[in-house]
Amino acid sequence: MIRTKIDDLIDLIKLGDLTVGEAAKRLDWSADAVDRIVKLLEAHSVVDLYYPLNIAEDPVVTLKTELTERAIPKPTSDMVDSYQIKSEEGNLVTTVKVFFDDFSRRPVYHIDVPSVSPYSRIYFSYLQDEIAKEAPADAQGAFGSKKGQTPAEKYAMVSAKIKAELAPQDNDLPVLAGIITRSMYGLGDIDVLMQDANTEEIIINKGEEPIGVYHRKYGWMHTNLFVGTDEDVSNIASLISRRAGKQVSILFPLLDAQLDTGDRVNATLMPVSSAGNTLTIRKFSRDPWTIVNLTYGANKTLSPEMAALIWQAVHYEFNVLIGGGTASGKTSMLNALFSLIQPHQRVVTIEDTRELMPAKYEWNWIPLISRSANQEGKGEVTTLDLMINALRMRPDRIILGEIRRKAEAEVLFEAMHTGHSVLSTVHADTGVQLINRLTHPPIEIPENELEAINLIVMQYRDRRKNIRRTLEISEVVPTDGMPDLNHVYLWRPRSDEYEFVKAPSRYYDYMNMHTGLIEREIIEDQQNKAAILEWMNEWKWNSADKVGAVMKAYYADEAAIIDAVEKNVSPEKV
Repeated sequence: MIRTKIDDLIDLIKLGDLTVGEAAKRLDWSADAVDRIVKLLEAHSVVDLYYPLNIAEDPVVTLKTELTERAIPKPTSDMVDSYQIKSEEGNLVTTVKVFFDDFSRRPVYHIDVPSVSPYSRIYFSYLQDEIAKEAPADAQGAFGSKKGQTPAEKYAMVSAKIKAELAPQDNDLPVLAGIITRSMYGLGDIDVLMQDANTEEIIINKGEEPIGVYHRKYGWMHTNLFVGTDEDVSNIASLISRRAGKQVSILFPLLDAQLDTGDRVNATLMPVSSAGNTLTIRKFSRDPWTIVNLTYGANKTLSPEMAALIWQAVHYEFNVLIGGGTASGKTSMLNALFSLIQPHQRVVTIEDTRELMPAKYEWNWIPLISRSANQEGKGEVTTLDLMINALRMRPDRIILGEIRRKAEAEVLFEAMHTGHSVLSTVHADTGVQLINRLTHPPIEIPENELEAINLIVMQYRDRRKNIRRTLEISEVVPTDGMPDLNHVYLWRPRSDEYEFVKAPSRYYDYMNMHTGLIEREIIEDQQNKAAILEWMNEWKWNSADKVGAVMKAYYADEAAIIDAVEKNVSPEKV
C-alpha cells in the first residue's frame, strides 16, 4: 500500500485533537490543502471539525470513524509459478504469483496491485471529479479524452494534478497516477488483470467474491482482488454499457458489449442473476493466433501435415467449416486461416462482436459488425442483413463468425454455390454433430446443400488437462441421403497424437477438377507447405504480421519461398 500525506494527516489526528494550522505545519503542507482535505473527510463522516467562538482561530480536527480495509489473507502455501507483467502505458510493472492452495487443492492467482488507504481513496474520488470537469470521459473509449488528446496526454494531466495536490515522492507519482487513470478511464484493478497475456477470461460471480480468471496454463483460479459489492459490479457494467452505446439496468438486466480493445463483455444483473451481479470479460488476443502458433510449441493444436492440408484448402478457395464447443479454439483457428488468404483478394468478415484480425498486408478487407435494436426497437442490423449486403460487394471470400440461424445458413450456402469461398464456425462437438445441427431444426439446411462444404475442422477443449486440440479433419461425401464424413485426420487422446486415417478422395477429385493437379502433385504441394510452416517456426516467424508477410511473398513467387526453405534462408531476406 502506498502512503500519501493524507495517511500522515490521519496518523496525527489519531494522536489527539489538533488544529488545521498545526497539521499543516507539522506535515509541511499548505493550510489550504489541509483544510480542503479535512472538510472532504468530514463530508464522509471520517472526522469532525469543531469551530471555536473566535473566528480567527483554526478549527480543531478529531477522528470520528476509523476506516478499515477488507482483510485479504496472504497465501501460505508453496508458490508454483511467478512472472512479471507490464501495463501498456508503462506506469505499472507488477508480479503475478501462482500458489497451490491446500484447502481447495487448486492453484490460486496472486497479483501485487498498488493501492492506497481508504482515506486516500476518498480524496482520489474527489480528485477524479475535478479532473473529469477538465477532461470528461469519452463515451466511445476506455480512455476518455477530448478531441486529439491521447492516453499519454491524459496520464500526464493526471500526474500533474496529483503532483500539485499531494506532492508525493517521485517514485510514487507514476503509480498513483496509474491508480487514478485506471479508475477513471478504465476498469480499475480489472485493467491490471487485462495486461496479463496468460489470462483468457476475467469473471466476477458476485461482488463479495474474489475476481476469477481463466489462465492459459492453470485454468480457472481465484485471484486476491475484489471489486467490492454488487453495486460496484453494477457500476462497472453501466460504465461499459455507456461506452458501448448500450444500456443495462433492472429493466434491461443483460448486457453483451465490446470494449474498444476488442474484448467481449457480458453482464447480468439481479434479480435475473439471483446470486448477485456478474461480469464476464473474454479477452481479445492482441496478437492473433497463427497457423504456426497452433502447430508448434506447447500448443500442438494440430500436426504440420494437418496444417498443410488446411492451408491448401484455403489457398485454392475451398469452403471450410470449423466446429467445436465453447472456448475450444474455433475463432482462433478461423483467425489463423484468415492469415493464409491471398493478399489481393477482397475479404468481407461478418461478426456479432469484432474478433477477427488480419495481418497488416491485407488491405482489401471489409469488417462488418451486426447491431442490436435500440430501446425503441429500431436500428437493428442482423448478420443476415450484412451477408446479403456482402454479396453485393464482389467478395472473393466471406468469413462469417458463426452460423446460428436458418436464414444465415441459407444465404451462406447460396454464396458457396455461387462461387464464393466461405469460412465459418458452428457450435458442435464432432463432425457428425455438425452435420446433424445443420440439417435439423432450427437451421434445417437441405442435405444436398452440404455438398458445398469441402472440409470440416473440429476443435476440442480437454478441460481436465486444460489443452485444445483439433479433434478431426473430415471431408463431406455426398450420398443419396444424409452425407457421410470421411475422416482424414483424427486426434488420439490416449497418446495425444494425430493419426492419418484415410486419404480424402473427394477432396483430390475436386482439386483435380479445378486446378488440374493430380494426386501426386497435390500431396507434394502439401509437403511443401508443411516444410514452409516448419521453416517459419524454426526462425520464430510466428506472429500474424510475419506469417502474413510470408504468405504475401509465397503467393507472389512460390518457387522463391520453396528455394529459401530448402536453403534455410532467413524469412527476413525473402
